[in-house]
Amino acid sequence: MNIRNALKIMPIFLLVLLTLNFNLFAQGHFELGFHYGRWNINILGNLVENAISDALETEVRDTILEEVQKDYPDLQDPIYSQSVDFDSSGYNYGFEIRWYPSGQEGSFSLGLSVEKTKMEVELVEISADMDFFDGSTFGGTAGGDVILNPLTFHLSFRWDILPTSRVLPYITFGVGAATFSSIENDEVSYFWSGELNIPGETSETYDGGEVKTLKQIKDDLEEEDEDFLPLTFLPFIQLNLGLKGKITENIHLMVDAGIWNGFMLRGGIAIRL
Repeated sequence: MNIRNALKIMPIFLLVLLTLNFNLFAQGHFELGFHYGRWNINILGNLVENAISDALETEVRDTILEEVQKDYPDLQDPIYSQSVDFDSSGYNYGFEIRWYPSGQEGSFSLGLSVEKTKMEVELVEISADMDFFDGSTFGGTAGGDVILNPLTFHLSFRWDILPTSRVLPYITFGVGAATFSSIENDEVSYFWSGELNIPGETSETYDGGEVKTLKQIKDDLEEEDEDFLPLTFLPFIQLNLGLKGKITENIHLMVDAGIWNGFMLRGGIAIRL
């Protein structure tokens, strides 16, 4: 489902709510919101780098060693070491409908939203070194990029603290999900290059790389009778703190920060109906 079709769903949902209880709407219990934010996981720093390094160590080592052994099959069982440097960036925008069951002065609200998020994790550099027992060495670098653009639907619970104030804090908890079909065309890419030095011989350069979609990776693994993902959807967790400023009784500006399968800082506008 693309973003255009998703946006069509939200007015239909609102129409259903209005049909069920027009009195609630008339009393101003509903709120429409639009927001935009920036996403990253850079704040986790070394934790992410260590996790990526552990996850990729065997794959990077075996890929390089396989290429080297095509020319030098006697090179076996190297001492391998690597380090990882990463970066991340992204954005989010969305539209939501919130319901305040206690009306204008209420604190608690229930929200439904459709969200588009871009999450990019770039392996800026993986430094890889191999030392073989005959004195041969390999030194190289690798890198890659994972870009996800999920379209997600979310259910959230919000508590406005001091709801009658002009400026008030709030806390939001929510869950959401994207189907695999919404990210199956997103790409994973990698590249690597390095130099092999054998005592008494001329050094030799090796390199390689590939770009694949998640669907291609999934199909490849299924052909090898291996699992790709334990789930058919990508779950999301939301937990954030924010501030809401009342420009008028019906128009509020908002800014918040917190967890969104990473970290998110975003702002938006809410219109109380």
